[in-house]
Amino acid sequence: MLAAAACRKPEGTASERTAPSAQAPVVREPAPKAPAVASSAPAPKAAPAKPPEPAPDDAPRLYAKSRFVWVWPEPNASKQWIGFLWTGSSVRLKSTKPRPGPGCKSFYEIEPYGFVCVDERKATLDANDPVYRALAPFSPKVDQPEPHRYGESIGLPRYFATPTPELQRQRERDLTSHLRDVAAAREGNVPKRLEGVDLTLTGGEPPELPELAGGFFENRRQLLPRSTVAFSTEARFGDRTFLLGADYAWVPKDRVVPYPRISFHGLKLDQDATLPLAFFRGKDRPKYARSGDAFTPTGETFARLSWVGLTGQSVRQDKERYLETKEAGVWIKESEAVVPRPKQKTPWGAAVGEPDTTGRAHGRGSWIEVAIDGGWMIAYEGTRPVYVTLMSPGRGGAALPDENPLDRSATPTGTYSITGKLKTATMEAPGEFIHSDVPYAQNITGPYAFHAAYWHDNWGKPQSGGCINLSPVDAKWLFDFTEPKVPEGWHAIRLLTSKHTPTVVVLHR
Repeated sequence: MLAAAACRKPEGTASERTAPSAQAPVVREPAPKAPAVASSAPAPKAAPAKPPEPAPDDAPRLYAKSRFVWVWPEPNASKQWIGFLWTGSSVRLKSTKPRPGPGCKSFYEIEPYGFVCVDERKATLDANDPVYRALAPFSPKVDQPEPHRYGESIGLPRYFATPTPELQRQRERDLTSHLRDVAAAREGNVPKRLEGVDLTLTGGEPPELPELAGGFFENRRQLLPRSTVAFSTEARFGDRTFLLGADYAWVPKDRVVPYPRISFHGLKLDQDATLPLAFFRGKDRPKYARSGDAFTPTGETFARLSWVGLTGQSVRQDKERYLETKEAGVWIKESEAVVPRPKQKTPWGAAVGEPDTTGRAHGRGSWIEVAIDGGWMIAYEGTRPVYVTLMSPGRGGAALPDENPLDRSATPTGTYSITGKLKTATMEAPGEFIHSDVPYAQNITGPYAFHAAYWHDNWGKPQSGGCINLSPVDAKWLFDFTEPKVPEGWHAIRLLTSKHTPTVVVLHR
């Protein structure tokens, strides 16, 4: 079954922008005696957002007006779904002739295969449908590494209707004390609980959104502290700024710590770099100079998350191995670097780095190698390594034989394949903590997946509840690289063995 991976939250320090353990205590503030809210004065006007432009070929299309617009293998809603569309997306029709079937009066066949129910509630054939056009500008930007903007909740109510002063008083029991703290913070006296929160009053007039049925939203009235939120835009309601969440619920900006965008990414081999090479994780690492058999620090360093090419030469001295870099006269300690070392054989037995004469590769022969304890990943096209990067596995490292990896947040070892892909997926952790709309999730086995992590920048170090965390840039690259491909306009796909040759995944220590 294709599902959002149930990875637990990683632990880490606030300076790494890492979401803490799901076991963190929740602090609830007492209800105020006399709640007060911001003024309802009109906000400044903002230019209306524009929905995506129609396809240039003017081909007939189907338009998604909600999340989880299911794609069925035949015109029958009792079958197992094979993919889904998402709010604001559209897909070409294969046929403009409706077909009735169980569960829907009008199924339409779409490209490249499958059927969608057009009920005018979740899907339409009208590109000018007012609901579609109102929601589409705020749909996830799935052509980008970070489809939304992201932040961390410090205790966040979610509003499924306009957050009027009356509704704010009802939903935010600590509103008086909270707004008092916000006012003090803007004067320079920042309470600890508001550290990192963006308290600037920004945003224009709220966009004109249609009234949405209760079932449209994710079923969460609040996000606990340490959960994460995804949002697309912000707007003023009186004297407060609110963020428009990924499911079109509003949340107050003054209760969100924004995450910085993550720039780290891996290397395209034979284009950006060649093997062997080294990455540097955790902290800056010293450069060494060689004098005879002695190695001494030069006083210069390689920055954390940087890389350097290696010559392949090494020297052992005083129980340490030093590696020669392609930077003239510079050596590094092997123990202070991450050095990806490809396997000698592909999963089907061909020699890595040599022409494949086995004839046993299936499809493109794409596969991925992950060194759990090493902290690195290599993607291959047949016998050729094509991409290398740092990744963050489970906090418990590689799982031991016959153990349940979830018991200590470990990552399982073994050979698997990509079984499904989701452009965004909300992931739940124990205790009702969530990661909202995690980008580019690819299921591997059970609850384990590759996916982007926008909440930390600690690549190469054990970090997750067992999944393989990748930087947003790396996750987007890998998502586009692997099989099965997600068809144009789709948001998710399930592996069909009758149609797809999946990318193989090798997880080892």
